[in-house]
Amino acid sequence: MAPAQSSIGTLHYIEQTVYKAEKALVAAKFNGLVLNKKTFDAQKDAKKPDFLAKNPTGKVPFLETDMGCIFTSNAIARYVARCRADTALYGKCFDDESQIDTWMEFCTQELEVPLMTWVYPVLGLMEDIPKATSDAQADVKKALTALENQLKSTEYLIGEFLSLADITLVCALREGFSQVFDPAFRKPYPKVCAWFERCCSMPQFQAVLGKVALCTVAGKPKPVIAAFAPPARGDAKQDKGKKDAEPKAQPKAQPKAKAVVCGKAPAPARASAPSGETEAQIQAVGDQIRTLKEKLKGEGLSGKKINDHEEVKKLVAQLQELKAQAPAGDAAPAPATPAPQAAANGAVGGGDVEAEIKAVGDEIRVLKEKLKGEGLSGKKINDHAEVKRLVAKLQDLKAQAPAGGAAPAAPAAPSPAAAPAGGDLEAQIKAVGDEIRVLKEKLKGEGLSGKKIND
Repeated sequence: MAPAQSSIGTLHYIEQTVYKAEKALVAAKFNGLVLNKKTFDAQKDAKKPDFLAKNPTGKVPFLETDMGCIFTSNAIARYVARCRADTALYGKCFDDESQIDTWMEFCTQELEVPLMTWVYPVLGLMEDIPKATSDAQADVKKALTALENQLKSTEYLIGEFLSLADITLVCALREGFSQVFDPAFRKPYPKVCAWFERCCSMPQFQAVLGKVALCTVAGKPKPVIAAFAPPARGDAKQDKGKKDAEPKAQPKAQPKAKAVVCGKAPAPARASAPSGETEAQIQAVGDQIRTLKEKLKGEGLSGKKINDHEEVKKLVAQLQELKAQAPAGDAAPAPATPAPQAAANGAVGGGDVEAEIKAVGDEIRVLKEKLKGEGLSGKKINDHAEVKRLVAKLQDLKAQAPAGGAAPAAPAAPSPAAAPAGGDLEAQIKAVGDEIRVLKEKLKGEGLSGKKIND
């Protein structure tokens, strides 16, 4: 009797977006590897200290191995494919590997982004925006046309044998074929349909995907499920109860607070949504913004035109509102502080500035990736006019951000101690961490490595 094969790791994934994990699971079947799997609850697991300790980026899916964590679906799939050098899953030569990488990038950028913009509302993971869905459908047709042309000359994407490129695209397309690609939509792509069904009939695919039934009628958008739905704009009863209690505790401070706090900001003792649920909602809206921006870039828009797009502005406003409602751990100002006006002014707008800092940071990263794809690198990217403009904007926003978000000490204390707000500090730590990662990538592109980068 052969000894039981040991697992190469545990794959953690979110049930609603399981297609991302299926790429690696199918690859493991083809390579004869054991890969444990475990569902991840974004509401409960995301805040666990051990999760953040082993996976500081917070990205899901992630593969937990003896050597550490690997995150993002394609990186995990590549790792699994490369675990066996004696199979052709990642190609038979260097050129094969390049072709596989090409189609995997195509899958992420040209197919998954528009396809999930269309499918997620049908699965109840995202609010449906009709214009975005219509544009996404057009982009999916372009991607399928490219696949159709490729498969006219080859049995599989890079030749006469199945590779990781086929696995990645089939797993992503399964959501489309099972949810929204009705017979009329599939008709112009006979080669793609035949290739998809041929792959899905293989035992390695069936062991993970089961029997894939092609949809007969395209699914319609559903209400967003609770874990992914943005919270209500305010619980009127709870807010009213808090406000009614406020005058008894702080009869003199209330008028000043009203004079300072902006109309959209709730009372300091406002009730907030559970942190795990709110985080999942923030992530979903953030993904929606990134998806829309990628689509608009594909249509030739850039910079300010993207940010001024009506749908982008609507989603950014929704994101800012979610972040404002998320519990930040801020201490309420003491009722008899000597300078309540200044303290309140320092606290107002922190959530908006944080959201803007993150949005501009994301925009810089996306732009740099685009410029890399155009052949620029290192100093040329940093000297690009649009990059410099966004960096200047980011620095200006950081200068406006509240430095500590602290609650002032009681008036009797001789040296008021600043207690940093949890939300602001976490955002600043994340922003600086992102800057370090971007800088290290830039230095690697300039030929530095290891100790030279750290020095």
